Amino acid sequence: MAPAQEHMFEEEPLPEAVVFDSDFIINVLHENEEFHDECREFASRLFDGGVAIVYSSLSRLDLWHGWERAVKARGLPAEMGGEPVRACVDDREQWYKLGDEYLKTLLSLFDRYEVRIGTRLLDKALDFAARYNLRSHDACLLACAFSYRSVGYRFP
Repeated sequence: MAPAQEHMFEEEPLPEAVVFDSDFIINVLHENEEFHDECREFASRLFDGGVAIVYSSLSRLDLWHGWERAVKARGLPAEMGGEPVRACVDDREQWYKLGDEYLKTLLSLFDRYEVRIGTRLLDKALDFAARYNLRSHDACLLACAFSYRSVGYRFP
Protein backbone atom coordinates (compact mmCIF):
# COMPACT_ATOMS: atom_id res chain seq x y z
CA MET A 1 0.00 0.00 0.00
CA ALA A 2 1.54 3.33 -1.07
CA PRO A 3 1.80 6.10 1.53
CA ALA A 4 -0.03 9.38 1.06
CA GLN A 5 2.01 11.95 -0.84
CA GLU A 6 1.87 15.40 -2.35
CA HIS A 7 0.63 15.63 -5.95
CA MET A 8 1.50 18.61 -8.15
CA PHE A 9 -1.31 20.22 -10.16
CA GLU A 10 0.21 19.33 -13.55
CA GLU A 11 1.47 15.88 -12.52
CA GLU A 12 0.25 12.79 -14.33
CA PRO A 13 -1.30 10.40 -13.70
CA LEU A 14 -3.91 11.74 -11.33
CA PRO A 15 -4.01 10.03 -7.95
CA GLU A 16 -6.79 7.68 -6.84
CA ALA A 17 -7.86 10.17 -4.15
CA VAL A 18 -6.90 13.65 -2.91
CA VAL A 19 -7.19 15.18 0.56
CA PHE A 20 -8.66 18.67 0.27
CA ASP A 21 -7.46 21.32 2.71
CA SER A 22 -9.28 24.58 3.37
CA ASP A 23 -6.73 26.79 1.57
CA PHE A 24 -7.24 24.82 -1.62
CA ILE A 25 -11.03 24.86 -1.22
CA ILE A 26 -11.09 28.62 -0.64
CA ASN A 27 -8.94 29.21 -3.72
CA VAL A 28 -11.36 27.08 -5.77
CA LEU A 29 -14.48 28.79 -4.44
CA HIS A 30 -13.52 32.48 -4.20
CA GLU A 31 -12.74 33.99 -7.59
CA ASN A 32 -10.71 36.82 -6.06
CA GLU A 33 -8.18 34.49 -4.41
CA GLU A 34 -4.61 34.58 -5.72
CA PHE A 35 -4.52 30.97 -6.97
CA HIS A 36 -8.18 30.68 -7.96
CA ASP A 37 -7.56 29.81 -11.62
CA GLU A 38 -4.91 27.17 -10.89
CA CYS A 39 -6.92 25.54 -8.10
CA ARG A 40 -10.17 25.60 -10.04
CA GLU A 41 -8.47 24.04 -13.05
CA PHE A 42 -6.98 21.29 -10.88
CA ALA A 43 -10.37 20.66 -9.25
CA SER A 44 -11.85 20.33 -12.75
CA ARG A 45 -9.14 17.82 -13.68
CA LEU A 46 -9.90 15.84 -10.52
CA PHE A 47 -13.61 15.86 -11.35
CA ASP A 48 -13.06 14.86 -14.99
CA GLY A 49 -10.64 12.13 -13.87
CA GLY A 50 -13.08 10.65 -11.36
CA VAL A 51 -10.68 11.27 -8.47
CA ALA A 52 -12.25 10.79 -5.05
CA ILE A 53 -11.97 13.41 -2.33
CA VAL A 54 -10.95 12.68 1.25
CA TYR A 55 -11.73 15.30 3.87
CA SER A 56 -12.00 15.64 7.62
CA SER A 57 -15.22 16.10 9.56
CA LEU A 58 -13.58 19.32 10.81
CA SER A 59 -13.33 20.79 7.30
CA ARG A 60 -16.47 22.90 7.64
CA LEU A 61 -15.15 24.49 10.82
CA ASP A 62 -11.62 24.95 9.46
CA LEU A 63 -12.99 26.53 6.28
CA TRP A 64 -14.57 29.29 8.32
CA HIS A 65 -11.29 30.93 9.36
CA GLY A 66 -9.85 30.99 5.85
CA TRP A 67 -13.14 32.02 4.28
CA GLU A 68 -13.53 34.91 6.71
CA ARG A 69 -9.95 36.02 5.95
CA ALA A 70 -10.60 35.82 2.19
CA VAL A 71 -13.81 37.85 2.41
CA LYS A 72 -12.18 40.51 4.59
CA ALA A 73 -9.14 40.79 2.31
CA ARG A 74 -10.75 40.41 -1.12
CA GLY A 75 -14.43 41.15 -0.65
CA LEU A 76 -17.45 39.03 -1.30
CA PRO A 77 -17.66 36.83 -4.38
CA ALA A 78 -19.28 38.46 -7.42
CA GLU A 79 -22.46 36.39 -7.09
CA MET A 80 -23.14 38.25 -3.85
CA GLY A 81 -22.84 41.50 -5.77
CA GLY A 82 -19.35 42.26 -4.46
CA GLU A 83 -21.00 44.19 -1.64
CA PRO A 84 -18.80 46.14 0.76
CA VAL A 85 -17.66 44.05 3.69
CA ARG A 86 -18.83 44.96 7.18
CA ALA A 87 -17.65 43.17 10.27
CA CYS A 88 -20.91 42.84 12.19
CA VAL A 89 -22.13 39.48 13.47
CA ASP A 90 -24.96 39.19 10.93
CA ASP A 91 -22.51 39.65 8.06
CA ARG A 92 -20.09 37.08 9.46
CA GLU A 93 -22.94 34.59 9.73
CA GLN A 94 -23.94 35.34 6.14
CA TRP A 95 -20.31 34.87 4.96
CA TYR A 96 -20.09 31.56 6.79
CA LYS A 97 -23.38 30.28 5.37
CA LEU A 98 -22.27 31.20 1.86
CA GLY A 99 -18.86 29.52 2.31
CA ASP A 100 -20.48 26.46 3.87
CA GLU A 101 -22.94 26.14 0.98
CA TYR A 102 -20.08 26.51 -1.52
CA LEU A 103 -18.18 23.77 0.32
CA LYS A 104 -21.15 21.40 0.36
CA THR A 105 -21.76 22.00 -3.34
CA LEU A 106 -18.11 21.43 -4.24
CA LEU A 107 -17.89 18.21 -2.23
CA SER A 108 -21.17 16.92 -3.67
CA LEU A 109 -19.61 16.89 -7.15
CA PHE A 110 -17.10 14.19 -6.22
CA ASP A 111 -17.02 10.68 -4.88
CA ARG A 112 -15.99 11.47 -1.32
CA TYR A 113 -14.86 9.92 1.91
CA GLU A 114 -15.27 11.84 5.16
CA VAL A 115 -12.83 10.85 7.87
CA ARG A 116 -14.36 11.45 11.28
CA ILE A 117 -12.05 12.65 13.99
CA GLY A 118 -11.96 10.03 16.75
CA THR A 119 -9.41 9.25 19.43
CA ARG A 120 -7.14 7.14 17.22
CA LEU A 121 -7.03 9.75 14.46
CA LEU A 122 -6.56 12.56 16.96
CA ASP A 123 -3.61 10.72 18.53
CA LYS A 124 -2.04 10.27 15.09
CA ALA A 125 -2.67 13.97 14.30
CA LEU A 126 -1.01 15.04 17.55
CA ASP A 127 2.02 12.89 16.66
CA PHE A 128 2.23 14.50 13.22
CA ALA A 129 1.82 18.01 14.68
CA ALA A 130 4.69 17.44 17.09
CA ARG A 131 6.95 15.65 14.61
CA TYR A 132 6.46 18.03 11.65
CA ASN A 133 5.49 21.28 13.43
CA LEU A 134 2.06 21.36 11.76
CA ARG A 135 -0.98 23.43 12.57
CA SER A 136 -3.72 21.39 14.20
CA HIS A 137 -5.99 20.98 11.19
CA ASP A 138 -3.09 20.32 8.84
CA ALA A 139 -2.01 17.50 11.17
CA CYS A 140 -5.60 16.15 11.09
CA LEU A 141 -5.57 16.23 7.28
CA LEU A 142 -2.31 14.29 7.20
CA ALA A 143 -3.75 11.76 9.65
CA CYS A 144 -6.86 11.54 7.42
CA ALA A 145 -4.68 10.77 4.40
CA PHE A 146 -2.97 7.94 6.24
CA SER A 147 -6.27 6.77 7.73
CA TYR A 148 -7.83 6.54 4.28
CA ARG A 149 -4.94 4.32 3.17
CA SER A 150 -4.91 2.17 6.31
CA VAL A 151 -8.60 1.25 6.28
CA GLY A 152 -8.24 0.06 2.71
CA TYR A 153 -11.16 2.14 1.51
CA ARG A 154 -11.55 1.69 -2.22
CA PHE A 155 -13.55 3.94 -4.44
CA PRO A 156 -15.72 2.50 -7.21
